[in-house]
Amino acid sequence: MTVFTFFANLYGLVLGFFLSTYARTLSLFTRSARRRSVHAQLSAAGTFEEWQEAAEHLDVVLGKDAWRRNPASKQYDYRMISERLEALNKAHAEEDVAGMVNLLRSGMLRNLGNMCHRNLYCRSYAGTKLLIEEYVRTVEASLSYIAELPPSALPPQTKLDILHDTRSSFGRTSLILQGGAIFGLYHIGVVKALFLRNLLPRIITGTGVGALIAALVCIHTDAELPGFLCGEGIDLSAFAGKEKGGIKRKLLRIIRTGYLLDVGVIERCVRANVGDLTFEEAYQRTKRVLNITLAEKNGEGGTDIPGLLNHITTPNVLIYTAACASNASGGLYRAVELLCKDHNGDVVPYTSTLPQINTPSSQASGAHASPGRLSSRKYGDPRSSPHARVAELFNVNHFIVSQARPYIAPFISPAHTHSTSSSFYKLLGLEIRHRLQQIDTLGLLPAGIRKFLIDDLVPGSGITVVPDLGWSDFEMLVENPTRERVGYWVAKGERSIWPVVGEVEVRCGVEFCLERLWEEVRSRQPGAEERRRRRETGGQQM
Repeated sequence: MTVFTFFANLYGLVLGFFLSTYARTLSLFTRSARRRSVHAQLSAAGTFEEWQEAAEHLDVVLGKDAWRRNPASKQYDYRMISERLEALNKAHAEEDVAGMVNLLRSGMLRNLGNMCHRNLYCRSYAGTKLLIEEYVRTVEASLSYIAELPPSALPPQTKLDILHDTRSSFGRTSLILQGGAIFGLYHIGVVKALFLRNLLPRIITGTGVGALIAALVCIHTDAELPGFLCGEGIDLSAFAGKEKGGIKRKLLRIIRTGYLLDVGVIERCVRANVGDLTFEEAYQRTKRVLNITLAEKNGEGGTDIPGLLNHITTPNVLIYTAACASNASGGLYRAVELLCKDHNGDVVPYTSTLPQINTPSSQASGAHASPGRLSSRKYGDPRSSPHARVAELFNVNHFIVSQARPYIAPFISPAHTHSTSSSFYKLLGLEIRHRLQQIDTLGLLPAGIRKFLIDDLVPGSGITVVPDLGWSDFEMLVENPTRERVGYWVAKGERSIWPVVGEVEVRCGVEFCLERLWEEVRSRQPGAEERRRRRETGGQQM
């Protein structure tokens, strides 16, 4: 080899190295630019359809679409899911009704084969494994096939029995709206996004400002909800004239009354939107199960007020007073008195309709607590919390939690964990709550702080969504709601749901399909029209 040949080869190697490095660097920058472009499309999406299209495009850019198409994963039993999918398709093709029913009944689990594992929903923007999504769709189609069979193939009562038992086995979902000040308007957007995708649970539980939103949602029928969820259907006249000077007015109120906020304004606003409907009347009207939680109870010597108010525990209580009472805690508002309708339809204090319980201490002092006053309620066991009570009463084993408390939401990572930017805050929040629980175990935690700690314990599995908060959002905490603010927070609530729609469909799609089919088959039963008329006139509840 000559010297010339040696240097020529060396030059070729060096040139090839630099060209290859340049090409890889250019590809990296190009790919990064494409990624930023698609991320911008996600941020700019005005509807779920636009967001989903951008998410699918981003998956292709990042190569995550290949992960979706590949069914294999250590996170779930993909072989079992695949086998059951094949068996359902075979039973349908052969019109084997008995085989299909057996397959459905034996596999009616929300987390079958661990397919609800959280890691299966943070690898891709557009959804999870295609095998899981196809399996859920096939189960829903199989249930619909059974429900639509003619009476000659499957008697209506047998259909009802199958759907009822399967529905009971699968369990139900409750949407929980928690908190928090003006951030609570965010819950409207969460409800709107779920409703538009037919994923809104019939059981809704509210705490604090979440109770106000839950009340507004549960008094509206499906036909009425779109008008309310756009934000235009909310009466905000109670806040008229209070748009400015909020901080000064609230500081003066603390000096004069000892309370930060004026519960009278909240009462007027909620009553203007809810009226004097009771829990039972609202349930008969919409068939939505409204639950409002109280972290307080009557003082010593008074009749204990339930920690969970709904059409079963407190059917005659006026919803607007329950929603306000859920907010009147922690020193923010003055105490609120629960009102109800007596047997004559007259509005009276709730506790006046119940026997007073005198404790030894109250008998000794000759004093009785005012039935309208509420004192701190302590849940020593999470299983006795209001959310555990919801699970017991309504067969709930799954929760979708919309968390808007301003002192908690920043420390919770969104359910979609594609980004780790909030990991530090999440770990910090978990550490703080862990230390608080340790202090509480020693009995040293103040009642006010303990209320906030225990209120947020939600038993069972589920999905938690939080608003994407910026520093400017916290400047609104002392502001009163306006039309513009409502629209702002509704949009923020919708956007928080879009990334988890795929996960909600997997977790809840079968449940909502069962509920719909059960109602349809039941409505075709003899006497269904008479039962409907009884419900509408307040007669026998079916």
